[in-house]
Amino acid sequence: MNSIGLDNLQLQRVVIEVFGGCNYTCQMCPQSTGREPSFLRKMPLKQFEDILDQIMPYGSPVINLEGSGEPTMATDLPEYIAACTSRGFRSYMYCNGARFRDQYMRDCIDAGLSLIRFSVIGYNSELYNKWMSKDNFELIKDNARQAKAYKESVEAKTSIDSYHLILDPEQAEYEIAQYQNNFINDVGTKAYIWKMHNWSGNYTPGYTRDTSKRRTCGRPASAELTVRAGGLDGHRAAVTPCCQVLGPPTESKSVLGHLDTQTFEEVWNGELYNELRHLHDTEQFDKIDYCKGCDFLYEDPEVLVWTNDKKYKLGQPQGTNLGMNT
Repeated sequence: MNSIGLDNLQLQRVVIEVFGGCNYTCQMCPQSTGREPSFLRKMPLKQFEDILDQIMPYGSPVINLEGSGEPTMATDLPEYIAACTSRGFRSYMYCNGARFRDQYMRDCIDAGLSLIRFSVIGYNSELYNKWMSKDNFELIKDNARQAKAYKESVEAKTSIDSYHLILDPEQAEYEIAQYQNNFINDVGTKAYIWKMHNWSGNYTPGYTRDTSKRRTCGRPASAELTVRAGGLDGHRAAVTPCCQVLGPPTESKSVLGHLDTQTFEEVWNGELYNELRHLHDTEQFDKIDYCKGCDFLYEDPEVLVWTNDKKYKLGQPQGTNLGMNT
């Protein structure tokens, strides 16, 4: 087994899902076909704070608040952000952003939110409605503008970003231009346009990876932790290898422990986590039900199609120094 020692561990990113459900049913997301009910839960604030306290001896990681659910479904989200801020952690949030407006938005920024990334799939109102199930294209643009204006007015350091996906690989250059014209340049976001991924085999995108270049994604051996809001058998705070294992059948199979009854140290160097690391180290991916179908195992240096973030490095999650395969 390839345990990762705790003595010198410096976590770079900890994904703690605040809310497991979502107010959207996006075409390319397993949430749209039904996430298992045990994962459609809210992370209690006390449990969230306990996890933050447990990881404090192990570095100053970015705290991502979404996991795979929609964090803005939590009406008390500013309290979660404040819990991160008071402990010296930066809080990042990837979301659809439909609820991120008015006083709620101001409270989140005032609580110390470091970054919000709006997911905008579809480069106009019609395609956004088709892919994201809501006729909210103009609403999201307005929310992003509101957030930018407010953060500038109070001199907050919150970064306002946007995330986009190529819908037709044959029309990639056209779609890049449309995203730029219709959203990125219009709103003024720091933006990232990616190829689609397959959610650990749960979604079939419109292209294939080069299967001759299969290798570990690097996540099991990285200084990263992913915690779900829900869990198995009534538990909360399930630890999974990454946020790609979303929905049936992979999500429940991927649980490595629960932080509501186990400590971080027990899960991090537990038998299940160490077995996963060993199988990745030895490239025995077909023995891992929840990994074997994932397209993150295949090398694709062009997975990031375009960005205006000059400092971004491929394979390096935002706010970290991690160097993972993409």
